[in-house]
Amino acid sequence: MAHFNTQYYKGNDQYSDGDIEDKILQIVRESESLEESGERSFPVLYHLSHVRENILSWYSFREGASVLEIGPGPGAITGLLCRRCRKVTSVELSHRRAMINYERHKEFDNLTIMVGNLNDMQFSEAFDYVILNGVFEYAGSFTQGNDPYGTFLKRCAGYLKDDGILLIAIENRLGLKYFAGAPEDHTENYMEGLKDYPDNSSVHTFSKHEWENLLDRCGLPFRRFYYPYPDYKFPNEIFTGESLSADGFSRNAWNFNPRRLELFDEQQMGSALCGEGVMECFMNSFLIETGSEEAGRGVSSTRVIYAKLSTDRAPQFRIQTVISEDGKGRRSVVKSPVCPEAEGHLRRMNKRELEPAGQGAAPGTGASLLQGRLLDDGSVAYPYLEAMSLEKLIEPDEDSIRAACAKLYGLIMSGSLSGEEYTEEFTRLFGGARPDHPAGCGYEMVHPANIDLIFGNIFPSDGHADIIDGEWITDAPVPALFLLWRAVNELYSSRRSLEMVLPQEELLKEYGIGAGDRQLFWKWAEHFEKKYVKANSLSAYALPARRVSLADLQWSGEDVRLTASLYTDRGNGFREEDSIHVDLILRDGRYDVSFEIENPDEVRALRFDPLEGCACVCSLKTGEGTLRALNASARSKRGDVFLTMDPAYRISCRKIPSVIRVTGCVKTKDVRWALDKSQELLHKRMGQAGGVVRRAAKRLLAAVPVKR
Repeated sequence: MAHFNTQYYKGNDQYSDGDIEDKILQIVRESESLEESGERSFPVLYHLSHVRENILSWYSFREGASVLEIGPGPGAITGLLCRRCRKVTSVELSHRRAMINYERHKEFDNLTIMVGNLNDMQFSEAFDYVILNGVFEYAGSFTQGNDPYGTFLKRCAGYLKDDGILLIAIENRLGLKYFAGAPEDHTENYMEGLKDYPDNSSVHTFSKHEWENLLDRCGLPFRRFYYPYPDYKFPNEIFTGESLSADGFSRNAWNFNPRRLELFDEQQMGSALCGEGVMECFMNSFLIETGSEEAGRGVSSTRVIYAKLSTDRAPQFRIQTVISEDGKGRRSVVKSPVCPEAEGHLRRMNKRELEPAGQGAAPGTGASLLQGRLLDDGSVAYPYLEAMSLEKLIEPDEDSIRAACAKLYGLIMSGSLSGEEYTEEFTRLFGGARPDHPAGCGYEMVHPANIDLIFGNIFPSDGHADIIDGEWITDAPVPALFLLWRAVNELYSSRRSLEMVLPQEELLKEYGIGAGDRQLFWKWAEHFEKKYVKANSLSAYALPARRVSLADLQWSGEDVRLTASLYTDRGNGFREEDSIHVDLILRDGRYDVSFEIENPDEVRALRFDPLEGCACVCSLKTGEGTLRALNASARSKRGDVFLTMDPAYRISCRKIPSVIRVTGCVKTKDVRWALDKSQELLHKRMGQAGGVVRRAAKRLLAAVPVKR
């Protein structure tokens, strides 16, 4: 049983996510898992998802290690530490969060949860590891002095043994996602971290160069940087400087922030930065392994180069793949079960690899499934392949794409072929959807079928090809064209620029895969992913990013906060004290605002200002009366053209109602068009004075604000 220590707790929680924490406490007391609870809110996902453990599930802790976990919150990685280390001490300032952690992990005898301020605590021993997972950035809010981050870092290092290791997971201040339109994670302000937090002293993240300087200043010469992708919160890959590339960018990089913008294609930019050799400075997050010189000498010479974390699945399929390099530069690949339920999956996969027959291993194909060696702990070890995958060999030209596709299709067709037949196993894997073929035009089936025979899993070399990841091989007959479609779809998803070279639809048509086939194949693939493997559960919480065209921003008022005003004349004219102001957001030009009028019988007249401070083109109406533009420069098919910063309407009603609603369309990006049209009109009317008008129009154009 875990030990819950409140000796240092002073009776007040200084931070909280609010009442949702009570809900989380209830869930951990009543449910075995997040999935069992059925809860769909993001705060619950963030605190309880098993995917959070990916940040350290691949890391090789010392045998018999002791750990000090600072700021564990509700225990996102505490369970992992308890399973992997001899002794875990978790220090949490919030009593409620500490209680959630305790309820989740109370079965661990090696866990002590201490509630209170770390600065007040005394420990009887030094630790092998001190872990800060999303904590260090808040040091400025709870550490005094001119250098709170340096002070806190030194204090954390002081809890270590001489050869102990600090592990720090934190966002990168210069993360690419912030340039692309993601709000800063802690303040929700756009690009605040990029500007070095000009108005914020309570939270701060750092660039790689800033981290290097901070570690030097604090006497921590040993350091290794790992790059969790898409970030340290929900990583599915761990890169290092040796493995960092554009491969895998934007795969399952789910967005959970409703304010996320997409200013440019992050995948394309990441590829360009990798090509320049500077992507390490722009990864979204860091995991920093650091310590003293003695710590560096004591660290194993075997280093992790890359990790693929396939854990957002049903428990029986949760595995991870780790590429390591020893002190002599020799690399190896090991696949491991992340939980006991997945051990059988790896054993079955290894057994299939050792069989002489199988797709891609048939005689005459020049290809074979790479064989692994089953280890005592249930992991499977593989040789590291130096060759480039077939995907990486594809050049951005039609001939290269078609040649690679032909190579892949040949491997698919190397298995035993048969007519169309859908077994119970096929239905279990892909569901009950079936093709609607004309008589005698069924799919050609292949078996055994390697469902994951994709371009990235084929490694050609000297007339031979090794096929890796035989994780999803089935004896059930599967349509060969479905396997081809799946591989092509995966290729075009990871290398979207190929669509401009050879459209995916055109390529698929060359193999007879039409629109109906693609629709059916999507259903099969979706069933396999969501029903059978139960993969990508995070996608249920994902939100779409709002794409923003930078070309339109100069004249965009399309999705900005505006203030609409209704002025009432109660016998003294239109006065500010008799006005009603309503804030609204104009999205894609759609305008909808309502005003509640007190004592409408006292009102003699109404004036309506749709917005303030911006020229615009308005097409508006109200069901309570009629609108008449007071200061529009022209009327067009698009609406009333206002070249003033204070557009206004008169509203005429038979009887003033208690509520006035105005709807329609307001465009500010049409101002350039409106100015041109108005200039032409005035030029015709004023003849030689047109030059004066043009100069006046230019001055007015310069005064139009880009965005309020």
